[in-house]
Amino acid sequence: MLILAVLLIFSAFGGAAQITSVTGDAAFVADNPTYNAFSESFDRGSVAILVRGDITEPRTIHAIDRVDREMSTKANVHAVTSPADQVRQEYGRIPDSEAKIRDVIGSPDYTVVQIVFDTGLTQQDERPIYTQAVEATDWAQFPAGTTVTVTGSAAFSAQLSTLIQQSTQQLLGLAIGLMVVALFFLFRGVRLRLLPIVAVFVGVIYTFGAIGYAGVPNSTMTSAVFPILIGLGIDYSVQFHERYEEELESHPPREALPEALSGIGPPVFVAMLAAALGFGATWVSTSSPSIIWFAQTSIFGVLLTFAAGIIVLLPLLTLWVRRKDDSTEETQTPDRGEDDAPTTATATQSQHDSDRVGLVGQLLGRSARLLASHPVLVLGIALLIAVVGFQASGSLDTLADTEGFIPQDLPAYIDLQQFRSVTGGGSSTSYDVLVTGTHLKHPTTLQWMLDFQHVATQAPLVQGVDSPATLIMQYNGGQLPRTESGVKRVLETVPEAQRLQYYNDGRAHITVYSAQDMSTQQALSFLQNTRESIAYSSPPPGVTAEVTGTAAISTPSIVEQINSRNVTTGLGVLFVFILLLLYYRDLVKAVAPLIPMVFVIGWQNIYMYLLNIPVSPLGASLGAMTVGIGAEYTIIVMDRYYEEKQQAGVSRLDAVQTAATRVGKAISVSGMTTVFGFSALVLSPFPILSGFGFLTVGVVFLTLIASLVTLPPTLVLLDSIAERVTAMRSS
Repeated sequence: MLILAVLLIFSAFGGAAQITSVTGDAAFVADNPTYNAFSESFDRGSVAILVRGDITEPRTIHAIDRVDREMSTKANVHAVTSPADQVRQEYGRIPDSEAKIRDVIGSPDYTVVQIVFDTGLTQQDERPIYTQAVEATDWAQFPAGTTVTVTGSAAFSAQLSTLIQQSTQQLLGLAIGLMVVALFFLFRGVRLRLLPIVAVFVGVIYTFGAIGYAGVPNSTMTSAVFPILIGLGIDYSVQFHERYEEELESHPPREALPEALSGIGPPVFVAMLAAALGFGATWVSTSSPSIIWFAQTSIFGVLLTFAAGIIVLLPLLTLWVRRKDDSTEETQTPDRGEDDAPTTATATQSQHDSDRVGLVGQLLGRSARLLASHPVLVLGIALLIAVVGFQASGSLDTLADTEGFIPQDLPAYIDLQQFRSVTGGGSSTSYDVLVTGTHLKHPTTLQWMLDFQHVATQAPLVQGVDSPATLIMQYNGGQLPRTESGVKRVLETVPEAQRLQYYNDGRAHITVYSAQDMSTQQALSFLQNTRESIAYSSPPPGVTAEVTGTAAISTPSIVEQINSRNVTTGLGVLFVFILLLLYYRDLVKAVAPLIPMVFVIGWQNIYMYLLNIPVSPLGASLGAMTVGIGAEYTIIVMDRYYEEKQQAGVSRLDAVQTAATRVGKAISVSGMTTVFGFSALVLSPFPILSGFGFLTVGVVFLTLIASLVTLPPTLVLLDSIAERVTAMRSS
């Protein structure tokens, strides 16, 4: 098994090398025909080089000209525009006279060199162009006193991609470090107590390989998965480890291993499937690629960390036990006479059990018995708090602005903000309309574009419209030609690079400009106003106009994800319920583990409200995650309850106490180590991940409390009801 584990590690390295990253709004844009058509024809990324200083200084224009010429030769660059183009067009060269330069471009205190890419490029294709632009500005030797800032979509993507990789590695290392501390202090009384970390780290390596082979890219959201996986994977390994140690007390390793796996394996396996289904509910309830990648990575992770617990932890532990020959000592029976044999054996076993479970286990067992003795009171209080939480959910703030997801001190973001403040604009203030159909160059269609411009600019938040009609009027003395052939003659006079921004591949492109720094609600209103303006202006028959582009798709996608959080949570509950019903074929056993999770779903809203944690697209999936993750604790306690209840002469309260005593410590250790793992997210440089870290830490802690406090009375209450129903049916 260990040889197989090592071979899989080497195989995983090959998959990990294939991982790509997607950043920004593009991570929230789902595949659709309109966007694909727009991207193919008009969606050109760009790099903007902001030059501030004495622009008319000949040395400055010469440096701009060198950048212009250098970048024009690079692959995947469609066009480069700069004031050097205007000066060259006027004089055929760059003159050394500041007066001549001023006559052409005036006396600006800043200018922009725009590097426009070819269409159809991925973010991976665009990033080298940004690097080349930075190198070109260094090589061009701008004079002292001139400030040069390289910004744009590719700059943003490149820096975010690097930061995501660094953040993933840092969070992974931090989570492992916290796990080591947690296991060292919490997981006492067992051999090789840090061994679960080895197993879960191998599982994380497998996960990297799996997402690489499956083509799942890394993004801001997916970087949150790995601390979560460490927390979840530790759960599986700790449960295997703890039960194996328990069986080694009375069996040699060859017998203890199958006994341990047959006892703890099925409930942990079902719990792992429940966690996978919780993430699966997030997958099927959203169209946002970033959230789908998060769910897919999480599903791979829980499956593979579970597998690593079996093929790494258990073989290593077995080899260690055999080497130390612990089983010989533990299974030896001391010599004793017939008279004192039962008493001595019983006393020894009792002392063994007491030492094994420790003070924490005994305390958990007694608490569970006390709580289970008053099921109506305990569950009534839990339900009341949950109802308050459900009422508070409508008062929670939301985080839907993608710029709020990223570190505000990211150099690319600071450069973008400077660019906006200096130039008064930026790519985030423009939205795209794709026009398709027949006769797109006919005067009737162009007149509709002017009508749309008039209607749209009367709507709130719309500040301007740029369309093929305005381009043609610019090159035709402010008038529209009366015939389609006349329109085509005017277009022939337009430079090709400019013409392709408006007409390409039989499609037309309209740009609608909005107010800067709109809130999420304002952006949604702006998009709705634009769509209503299109409908009101009535495109000619055979012509279709649709708002599209990353900015127009990402914001509604994020808001939809947040608004659908109740649906996602409901699907998570349904999926896990079906799983438990199919596995146990018992309604009580299918319902009991879910009741504490329903309480937690309500409680977490109070936690978010008190700490002022907004609902993000990642946090919107937490309800389904809570059900999937928390089901592990409740399933393990419930399984042990029914295992103990089968013993002769054991009452429901006795079974509850024994179950909480024997597995309560294990789930407490695994729960607290999960909290430690999730807490690594709190230190993420990404605000959305940091907030998610605060949220998950609290929710996992609440889940652990719900499992230990509300599950015992739930089991006793439902079990007693089930027995009464069975008795009534029998009579």
